[in-house]
Amino acid sequence: MLLRTHYAFSTGILTLLGSLITGDSLDTLVFAGAVSVLANSIIDYLGHEMVRVEGEYLPKRTPLTHTWFRSILWGSVATVIVTLLVYFASHSAYYGYFQPKELIVLAVICGVLVGPSHMLLDVFTEKGIYVKRDGRWVRYALAHFKYNDPLANGLATIVGIILIAVVIGV
Repeated sequence: MLLRTHYAFSTGILTLLGSLITGDSLDTLVFAGAVSVLANSIIDYLGHEMVRVEGEYLPKRTPLTHTWFRSILWGSVATVIVTLLVYFASHSAYYGYFQPKELIVLAVICGVLVGPSHMLLDVFTEKGIYVKRDGRWVRYALAHFKYNDPLANGLATIVGIILIAVVIGV
């Protein structure tokens, strides 16, 4: 899927679940959006290598980030970075965005879910994700949409936007 599709979809899921914890939909939306952008960017940047195919360079997924468990690790790294920024920003400002306890719970939920939300979309593309079979990494795909398929990307983006709209009450 396109990176912007990952941003919208992950932000929608994280905002929905995070707002159930914090009760503050707008601050949660900002936090979830920051986590989504950073985590999905890390996953795609580190998890793609450029290979030459018939005279042109194309991205190829690698198991460094495109596995269920490793996506959780990379998503958690991104979430820790965003959480620290929010924590220090809220303590330097007059108004604290989140209470420390709810910030930690929000960070754990976002850290655990942002990577798998990326994998959930990629498992429907033609290149799929990586799973371990007989000690080797092999690709696994549930469907074979092209990564830039307008219907698949549009549907995932709309789902993310609808989740955000439900949370903020639009």
